[in-house]
Amino acid sequence: MNWSSIGIAGLYHLAFFGLLLPWSAIKSARRLRENPYPPRRKYFLFVIGQQVFFLLLSLFVARVEWIRVFTWPENLWSFALAAGVLLALIAVMLPRWRKAVEKRERRVYLFMSGEGKDRVLWVLISLLAGVGEELSYRCVMFVLLWRGTGSGIAAALLSAAVFGISHIVQGWQSALVIGGFALVFQGLYWLSGSLLAPMLVHFIYDVTAGVMYYRFGRELGYPSEPLSPTRFS
Repeated sequence: MNWSSIGIAGLYHLAFFGLLLPWSAIKSARRLRENPYPPRRKYFLFVIGQQVFFLLLSLFVARVEWIRVFTWPENLWSFALAAGVLLALIAVMLPRWRKAVEKRERRVYLFMSGEGKDRVLWVLISLLAGVGEELSYRCVMFVLLWRGTGSGIAAALLSAAVFGISHIVQGWQSALVIGGFALVFQGLYWLSGSLLAPMLVHFIYDVTAGVMYYRFGRELGYPSEPLSPTRFS
C-alpha cells in the first residue's frame, strides 16, 4: 500500500465519493421512503446540477493528480463487445423493469423519462451520468484506489461497491445489480483502454431504462404522480 502517493485532492475525492456520497444516498433513500416525492421535473433538474458538480470535481482532481482521462480506444473490437454487453444488460433488465412497474414500486416514478421536456431532461441526465460517473468511478477513483492499495482488483471491487451503495435510492437489490454493472463497465475500460466504450453503454442503458419504465407505466396504469407514501399503492 502506498497512500502517501495520493495528494490532498485525491484524498478528498476518495472521501467525497467513497464515504460522503454513500452516506448521503442511504439518508436520501430513507427520506424518500417516508416523505412525498418532489415533482419529476424538479427532481431531474436537481440531479442534473448534482451530476455537473461531480463531473467538474472529478476533472479537477484528475488534472491535479495527473490521471489521464481522455484516451482513444486501443482496439475496435471492444466496441463490438460493448454493444453485446449493452444488449445483454437490457435483455436481463427488461423483465425487472416491468415487474417493478407491475408491483407499483414507488421509486420507479423517479426514473420514468416522461415526455417532451421531461424526456429531454432525462436524456441529459443519462448523458451526464454516463460521462461523469464513468470518469469519477471507473477512472479517477479506480486509479486513486489502485495507487493506495497497490491492487487493481481491490480498486475495482471497492469502486464498484461504492458505486452500488451510492445508488441505494433504487433499492438494495438494484444497488447490488448496479455494483455488478460497475465491474462490467470497469472490464470494458480495461479491455478498451478508454472510457468511451463504458460511457456509451452507460448512457444508452440509462436512456433505455427511463423510456421503458415510462412505457410500462402507461401500459400498466402506473399512477402519474405517486408523491405520497400514504396514498400510493
